[in-house]
This record gives sequence, C-alpha cells and structure tokens, in this order.
Amino acid sequence: MKRFTLLLLAIALLCCKSANVFADDTNSFSYPFTVTTTTTTQKTNPPPPPPPPLIKPDDPHVLMRGMPASRPVSPEANAAFNMMLQQNLPMTPEQIVQLKQQMDLAQRASSIPATIPPKPVSSTLMINLAPGVAPPAVRLAQGYVTSLVFVDSSGAPWPIASFNIGNPKAINMQWDGKSNVLMMQAMLPYNHGDIVVQLQKLPTPITLELVTGQPVVDYRIDVHVPGFGPNTQELPVGTPLPSPANQLLLGVLDGVAPAGSRELVVRGADAGAWLLNEKLYLRTRFTLLSPGWMGKMVSPDGMNAYELPKTSSILVSRYGEPVELKIEGF
Repeated sequence: MKRFTLLLLAIALLCCKSANVFADDTNSFSYPFTVTTTTTTQKTNPPPPPPPPLIKPDDPHVLMRGMPASRPVSPEANAAFNMMLQQNLPMTPEQIVQLKQQMDLAQRASSIPATIPPKPVSSTLMINLAPGVAPPAVRLAQGYVTSLVFVDSSGAPWPIASFNIGNPKAINMQWDGKSNVLMMQAMLPYNHGDIVVQLQKLPTPITLELVTGQPVVDYRIDVHVPGFGPNTQELPVGTPLPSPANQLLLGVLDGVAPAGSRELVVRGADAGAWLLNEKLYLRTRFTLLSPGWMGKMVSPDGMNAYELPKTSSILVSRYGEPVELKIEGF
C-alpha cells in the first residue's frame, strides 16, 4: 500500500514537470509554415483638381507665359526692329483705310460704262415669210442675255429644229436642243450679223438681223410665226389668222395703246380696252366668247389681244365660267 502511494506521487510530479516544460517551449516553437495576417483597408478617391482659371485670349501676359525669359534689348536692337517695321508696314492705320477707299472708288469707276446703259424692253415680233420682206432686227448688248421665244398663231410653242449664226465668235448662243427658246449674248460691244432659225415642220427658214450697240436691248422677244405648229392643241374653226401687217394688235398684245385711240374702262375683270375707228381693241387673259372677233393674237404667257366691233358688253370665259364685261367711256 505504501509503495502504491509513492508510485502515484512520482507520476504526479512527473506530469507537472512535463506541463511546465511544454509551457516554456511554446514561445520558442516555430511552425513549418508562415502565417500571414491580412489587414483590409478601405481606399478613398482623391478629390478632383480645381478647374483652371479662365484665360482671356487677348491677354499678352498669358500669351508670353510659355515663352522663355528674354534678354535685355539693346538700343541697337530696338532701332533695327523699328527699321524693319517701317519697311514692312510703312503706312499708318489711317493711311491703310484711305488706301482701301481709293481702291473702292477706282473699282467703282472702272465698272461704269462709257455710255448710258441700254434700256431693257420685252416685245412681240410678227414674222412675215413673204419673199422680198426685210428681216426684223434683234437688239443685243454686251453683258445682257436676250431670249427668243418662237410661237405659232395660236400661241403654242413652235420647237426649233436647228439654227445657224453668221458670226459665232461675236454672239454666244445657248439652246437645249429641243425647246422653242434661243438665248444669245453679244460678246463684242459693236457688231452686225444675222441668224437663221429652222423650225420643226416649217419649210421656210426664219432670218433675223442681229445688231449691237443700240440704246435699247431686247430682254425677251416673242416671235410669232404665221401658221400652226406641231404643238397646237386645238385649231380654231371659222376664224382667220391674224394678218402679219396688223401692228395694232401687236402693240395691244404688248400693252401699248394704238396711236390716236381712246382708252376705255372695263368692269368685271382685269382687262384693257381701246376704241379706234369704231373698232374695239381688247387685251385680256380670258377667252372671248361673244361677240365674234375680227383679229386675234396670243402671247406665250397666255395674254390675248382681240380686234372686234364696237360694243358695250363682252362675254368672256374666266376659268371655264362665262363672265360678262361692261365697257364704259365711249
């Protein structure tokens, strides 16, 4: 029994000693691997830089800010700079403005023609195809475009087949190759010549005299050719063709009152009327229904000129509806 007690005591002492040794060796114990401790930190964005200050483009200090520092300027350098400035820009600002004004006056004077500019007109020309008749004249001017519009007796366009000009170097011609309009322009201030125009399905060519340097220039000429062209839509029945020598109707079509006539007042529509030798001459865009007319001419823009007996009441067709016109002032 005593031996068993001593044995237990020895075991207890041995256990206490082993526990102390393990506690002392814990601080010096090295693990076979490395333990790394990670510390998480929250990143914050840096504040934005302040905006750059506003820079005026005309600030010389800002413009010179990026330039290197200049060395002191000697009097000789200033004198050389002033001499170069005088050589390249010898005039003052006031002298430069005065020079521009003188140049403007010189250009304005050079654009003024030596003579009075021609008076522009638009007229109607009646062609007479009879032999022995002098060809009518077309007045041209340098720097002005003249257009010739060919129509038949009904006012329908008469297409051009071809043309030939006497002096191609003196006249510039333009034509689209299919229409009834010729455009020409004088290339010289003074020139004389002619042009021959062949219309479609017209056996007789049309000859026109071309003159320049006149006090009047033709902007547009409506060339009326006697007969009916290929574009006539409706042939009038029982009405004679206007006489080529009827210059009164030609003037009425252009808005010119017949010489010695009395102007009348038309009520009911926009029209003009004149009385001459007991005959009434009417200019209107509407179609005359009654009374029967003795002569008629039509322009390409739809204007009509009628010669009819003296009357105080006229019936016309206005956009398909009959309208009565009252003539006053007899």
